[in-house]
Amino acid sequence: MIKIISFVDSFKHYDEPIKEFQKRLGKQVEFMKLKPSKRKEVKEIIYEESKELSRILEKEKWYKVLLYIDSRQLSTMDFYELIEQKQMQYSTVIFVIWWAYGVDLDVIKNNIDQKISLSPMTFPHAQAIMMLYEQLYRVSCIKKGVNYHH
Repeated sequence: MIKIISFVDSFKHYDEPIKEFQKRLGKQVEFMKLKPSKRKEVKEIIYEESKELSRILEKEKWYKVLLYIDSRQLSTMDFYELIEQKQMQYSTVIFVIWWAYGVDLDVIKNNIDQKISLSPMTFPHAQAIMMLYEQLYRVSCIKKGVNYHH
């Protein structure tokens, strides 16, 4: 099983492609949408959301990957190999997409196994979610031995 976690209100402009990849992947990928903090101060938002995420992650024996801009970038094949390897060791591989104001790494560091980056560029959260779904779909095509472009 693969799970994606993010604090997000909506997918807005990326709703259709995200739903299309969700349909194609079916029950292979679960999305856990967390409600963003309602606090006013940015520091309070970051801390509250990081604590909530840490609480969720510490309960499970998943392999936990944080998508974080200042981290190692993987090719699609490296991404495929990461998922294949970790799914042999863990029941679930989870991808956490950091949110609008960032994440307090000190709060979650003990509950994250690895950090990777989709790109050195910054993207809207919904676009990052869509890009992650697209790469997960590519991985599923590689696993099945089917051509991605059909």
